[in-house]
Amino acid sequence: MNPLHQVEKLAKLAAYMLGRHPDEFGLVLDFDGYIAIKELLKAVNELEGWKHIRQFHLHEVILSARNPAMEVNGSRVRANTRDLIPIPVFCSSPPKLLYTCIRPKAHFAAAEHGLRPMSHPFVICAREQDLAEKIGKRRDQRPVLLTIHAIKATGSGVKFHQYGDVIFLADFIPPDCFTGPPLPKEKPQEKPSDSIDLYRKQAHAGSFEWSPEQADLKIHGKKKGMNWKKDKKRLRREKENLWP
Repeated sequence: MNPLHQVEKLAKLAAYMLGRHPDEFGLVLDFDGYIAIKELLKAVNELEGWKHIRQFHLHEVILSARNPAMEVNGSRVRANTRDLIPIPVFCSSPPKLLYTCIRPKAHFAAAEHGLRPMSHPFVICAREQDLAEKIGKRRDQRPVLLTIHAIKATGSGVKFHQYGDVIFLADFIPPDCFTGPPLPKEKPQEKPSDSIDLYRKQAHAGSFEWSPEQADLKIHGKKKGMNWKKDKKRLRREKENLWP
């Protein structure tokens, strides 16, 4: 394929994904139409014939395409034309069943406390299982698929916002409003939440804890080091005087 033709083809794909139907690919843009470049690349690489696309290909589109379909701002990207981007709309009657995926290590917490947003401001729910699994596999190769009973959740006060045709967003899903596979027999060990204890454990592993007394020693040591440098210069001058 002609390189220029490939660039134009990628530009059209990006324009469609970012500027028309991001929901079709499980992408939810922020208020300004941006999404993380890595999120876009994960969605693109899922498509047949686009598994080779990397970040430099996106920059090539911006530099080489006749009409660049997107613009990059740091680690984010958005479409240049955003008139057709879907916006979240309150949905009082969502589908009976929706689907979402979580990481296996979050299964116990979700079953106990419900579903809360993690890497996105909302809990992203899909109309179809396949799309939910695609979104889940972008964060974990073996995600846990959950079935959300949307009507029951609505009755419990959950407000769903429809984003495009196939995505629904929620702030929170109570634990009695979704079902999934059985929980593992053993609950994963929780990491220490106390940052001080965590720091102390790290300190004993070949480091040391900082204290005001050590700060004084550090300062005095620095001054001593400065005097040592002066002595070294003096000795060098004395050696120069000894040799012709």
